[in-house]
Amino acid sequence: MNRRRSRAATAALGALLCTSLALPLAPAAYADVAVPATDPSGDLALLSDPFLQLPTVDGVHVVWTTEYEGDMNVALVGQGVAALTTEEARAAANGTAFPDVAVFPASSAMFSRLAEDSGSRLPEEILPAAEDGISAREVWRHEAMVDGLSAGERVDYRVVSTDGDGTVVSGTFSLAPSPQAGDDLRVLITSDHQAMANTPANLQMAAETIGDIDAVFLAGDLVNHPDRASEWFDDTRGSAFFAALQGNGGRVDNNGVQEYVGGEIVQNAVLFPAVGNHEVQGRIDGKTTIGSSFGAPVPVEVAQAEYELVAAEVNPTGDADIEAQWIEDNSFSTTTYEEMFTLPEDSPGGETYYAVTFGDIRLVSLYSTRIWRGTGAQADPAARTSNTRYQEAAANLDSPLDQGYGEFVFESLEQGSEQYEWLEAELASDEFQDARFRVVMLHEGPQGLGDNVMPHFAQPTRIEETNDEGEVVGIRYEYEPENNMLLNDLTPLLEEAGVDLVHNGHSHLWNRFASENGVNYIETSNTGNTYGAYHELSGRTRPLPPEPWDASNYLSVGNPGGLEPVVPNVAPFFTEGGEPQPFVQSNDLAVFAMLDTGANELVSYAYDVRTPEVEPWVIDRFSLGREVEVPVDPEPTPTPTPEPTETTDPSEPAAPSLMLSASTVVAGGELALTASGLEAGEQVRIELHSDPVLLDTVSADAAGDLAATVTIPAGTEPGAHEIVIVAESGATARADLTVTADDVAGAPAAESGDLAATGSTVPAGFILAGVALLAAGAAATFVAVRRRSLRG
Repeated sequence: MNRRRSRAATAALGALLCTSLALPLAPAAYADVAVPATDPSGDLALLSDPFLQLPTVDGVHVVWTTEYEGDMNVALVGQGVAALTTEEARAAANGTAFPDVAVFPASSAMFSRLAEDSGSRLPEEILPAAEDGISAREVWRHEAMVDGLSAGERVDYRVVSTDGDGTVVSGTFSLAPSPQAGDDLRVLITSDHQAMANTPANLQMAAETIGDIDAVFLAGDLVNHPDRASEWFDDTRGSAFFAALQGNGGRVDNNGVQEYVGGEIVQNAVLFPAVGNHEVQGRIDGKTTIGSSFGAPVPVEVAQAEYELVAAEVNPTGDADIEAQWIEDNSFSTTTYEEMFTLPEDSPGGETYYAVTFGDIRLVSLYSTRIWRGTGAQADPAARTSNTRYQEAAANLDSPLDQGYGEFVFESLEQGSEQYEWLEAELASDEFQDARFRVVMLHEGPQGLGDNVMPHFAQPTRIEETNDEGEVVGIRYEYEPENNMLLNDLTPLLEEAGVDLVHNGHSHLWNRFASENGVNYIETSNTGNTYGAYHELSGRTRPLPPEPWDASNYLSVGNPGGLEPVVPNVAPFFTEGGEPQPFVQSNDLAVFAMLDTGANELVSYAYDVRTPEVEPWVIDRFSLGREVEVPVDPEPTPTPTPEPTETTDPSEPAAPSLMLSASTVVAGGELALTASGLEAGEQVRIELHSDPVLLDTVSADAAGDLAATVTIPAGTEPGAHEIVIVAESGATARADLTVTADDVAGAPAAESGDLAATGSTVPAGFILAGVALLAAGAAATFVAVRRRSLRG
């Protein structure tokens, strides 16, 4: 359960904004200061910790939520905020000056659509009864724009809300303006949280493994039902969206092994989301549950046509606001998503698709999703009892607002659409083309092995079936591959523009692809609630509709995008027959990824919730983007001639780099390693020291890189050792390694068996052989560091 339970909603009081104090903001002297407390204090409650949004060159937006409007809501910023007591923080909010504390007033607004129903996970005493239907919930959003910051400056901050005599003060976190070009950044690449059981484990391990996270790129499906407040804040299962992203959750993994609180991330890192299908609430008019509303979206043009039939009755004065609200209530809405976040609004779609520069990254977030519907398909129109992706229920043929319209696309990406034309201009812009990292994020992507890549991403072709009298007796839908707008319209744009990374979610698995043009496509949304991969090695096949549907329009296995999936290049998973799988599909594994601009690479990690003593390990890494351009001084300033010193012989080879997949390995176990900076094709010896033992001899590839897996001799003495590579050219590199006895290794045992999969009943066997040894003991590629950035 969320350890920050908020009180019941209170009566709203008049808003009062305070005046910002003109005090300088000093960066915190972190080296000599104890870690500040991150828990709130006071006799009121926060519904969420503060989170960071849309930084500028000298500032950043700070957002937090409560269940009351409050009469004072401010952000306190500066080196002095961590030492303030609750009473002093309240006094500062009211205008009392304290050294190194600046006050930034917040604007406040109540969410217009947040609600609960009997299906919400809330304490019994505040859970609406079924007969209450959809009950509005009072939730207030407070936003302070903190400005006046200097580039590269990271400053402590807290937020304060007061309501009468009551006060709540957040813990101390840190913020910074938008990073500059050349800054080394670590970005969490994630999606499809949806309050799932392993989401807190995924985020907690990501925070502990990556360390300082500068931003989160989240490719949609943040929650399950966007208008249900508890899924954002305080779902009693302990995996609500903000609770898990702020380290305030508390949910046991789906194997029942350990409780995880999530990661303290977005209090200090900027969150950039994309719209997924679970950020779109369906038709609400006439619905009595949030779930039934979510599953009943209607195309806007249908709602508009129906409005014209009832306009005189529902809007006799012709009020434009009433018309817009009626159409929204009878079609679909992203209102809660747009009210939740502060994002660029200069596209035709406002906050639903946007572009932003973050350091060396140009991020484009697209609105690429559609309603998900079931796979039922009855050939006999009279036998159709439900709306699915393939058909309309027979009972709904005369009721346009009750039909489903197949898996219709919410916002078109077809050539000529507003979103397409905006994207075309953005991809050609200097901001995009000059960026070191060109990233496009979208919920549904053009490449994938998942269940949800079928049917094709196309507006459904509506087929009306008639009887001999010409009467419509059935409606069904086809999805032709030539109408797939992600493949036929979007992909050529991305390939031509030189996009570096296309990051998508939706199918809850890890898979990646690389095109001949150098575009990398990745989905890393497996947070332990996989829907499986549909590949010849997975043991799964997608359900296909029977005749009269055209079987040539659908794929039971494989990637409709045409690219071959890439096998994880560090530590793949294997079939029972020992074949490496080009995907990760498991409800036992949390998989997350990091874009590291300093290293010019994207790294994917796995963590097995069954063996919490084994730290996350690297399964895949690949190079990305362009190196930092160092300006050349055309007229360098003369420098004095230095005194003669011993110099390195320029004929000596430069030292290559060496990286191990684990810092600890069991004697007799396997270890993966990678090296770069070698000469093309040269032979390289891999040795175990201190008493040299030859483990293998391999050749570097044409780029001077190598990847190998070696076996540590079973009789190796436990303790400290080194892996050393010795190249033909004489170049060497070494890395520390700890060897443990085989009876104390903490690695998960190799096994095989069926996968427990949410959303699929077809098992897929796989084994963890190799990974178990790669991850032995406390192995990790990156050492966990304090999650909140300590950079001054």
